[in-house]
Amino acid sequence: MTGDHKHGEKTRRTVLKSLGGAAGVTALAGCLGSLGGSGSDGESKDITFWTSNVENDRKKVINGVLDSFESSHEAKVTMNAVKEDDLPTRISSARASDTLPTVAEFGLSPMQKLGSGGLLSTKAADDVISSVGKDKFYKGALDLTKAPDGGHYAIPMYGWVEGMWFRKSVLEDNNLEQPTSWDTMLKAAKTLHKPDDNQYGIVVGTKKTAFARQCFTPFARSNGARVFDKEGNIVFDSKEMIEALDFYGKLSKYTPPGKDTWKTANNTYLNEQSHVIQYSTFIMGDLVDKGEKMVKDTGFAPYVEHKRKSSFGQIVGLNLFESASEGQLESGKTLCEYMMNDKYVEWLHMAPGGMNPVLKETASSDEFKDNETLKAWGSTVEDVSAAFENIERFGYVDGKAFPELGNITNKFLVAEAISRVTDGESADTVAKEQAKKMRDAIEE
Repeated sequence: MTGDHKHGEKTRRTVLKSLGGAAGVTALAGCLGSLGGSGSDGESKDITFWTSNVENDRKKVINGVLDSFESSHEAKVTMNAVKEDDLPTRISSARASDTLPTVAEFGLSPMQKLGSGGLLSTKAADDVISSVGKDKFYKGALDLTKAPDGGHYAIPMYGWVEGMWFRKSVLEDNNLEQPTSWDTMLKAAKTLHKPDDNQYGIVVGTKKTAFARQCFTPFARSNGARVFDKEGNIVFDSKEMIEALDFYGKLSKYTPPGKDTWKTANNTYLNEQSHVIQYSTFIMGDLVDKGEKMVKDTGFAPYVEHKRKSSFGQIVGLNLFESASEGQLESGKTLCEYMMNDKYVEWLHMAPGGMNPVLKETASSDEFKDNETLKAWGSTVEDVSAAFENIERFGYVDGKAFPELGNITNKFLVAEAISRVTDGESADTVAKEQAKKMRDAIEE
């Protein structure tokens, strides 16, 4: 039995793929109730599940998880894999045709936008969190899914952490400290930068990209800089932000020229053209593929330190939609609980290092660590997940979320500020001009 067939019949997951995209969802909307799984009141309990994992190997695992769920539960599940960049368009289309999913798995930006628009059920999310055990989650992960008026927009499921990866032997040979603080990073970058020899001191994001914003966030937060204050006012032109932008501009002089992507960081480290890079934990698998020697020679610092420590990361959550019927929401909650309990480790092992548990007990469990990639990293695995206790994002202040950040990130206004200062513009001028653009953006 594969993920596409059961008992000789095509599942609706296969039908959905063959129909294609939002049109497929629309075509299926009228026949969901006739495919079984109805409750005693005749209401269908069958549900649709959207995932942002579009890779074929991951879809195969997810199909297996859903098949297992269907074999032991009344509800049937239709899966649709949607690229994260396509989510706004697909959600808009599904909303117009009244075919929004029951459950969707995606990151914080779409969660905030949908939650602030009243499309997500905070009650359903809270029910699942309570069922799993609220005290089992890392606090930082839960905080990032909070709704401004109470409750949670989504159930945190897994995530990744970004930090500095460095080659221990090279730092030791050059009498350099671990690059965790502004000073130690800048010293390492200056010392190791030898562009004539195709060697670069550090790799951080410098262009108008999401990668650059992600890299810059912990630098800003380590200096106490924010985009919003507690009242939701834009404070991007603060002294703290200007200082952070100015330092980041200086640090960027030692990063490779040309096109700026996460691939630059990945490739230059693996090819030993750079010995200090800012990157997410997704690199762990790539380093294991390079061999035990490179893994053992690689250190990881999950934070940037200046006035305070700050980490950046992403949380991917399970989102339950308010538009689902009562029976579908109950099925959706049951599916979420099943994924967070029975099939949690199986899900996380789809991308070891990239998918890290937000549940404390799982992070330290033998079952989770029983994986070739994770075994190679030893105690670093628990250190990565522990960073979820303190991860920060620009759209949150003291546990309060400001969904208006979506208007700012959609226009790449933070990344544009980074691009401008790394191109040599004054941090003071850039901060003030970008702050005005941000104020205009949240008033639209």
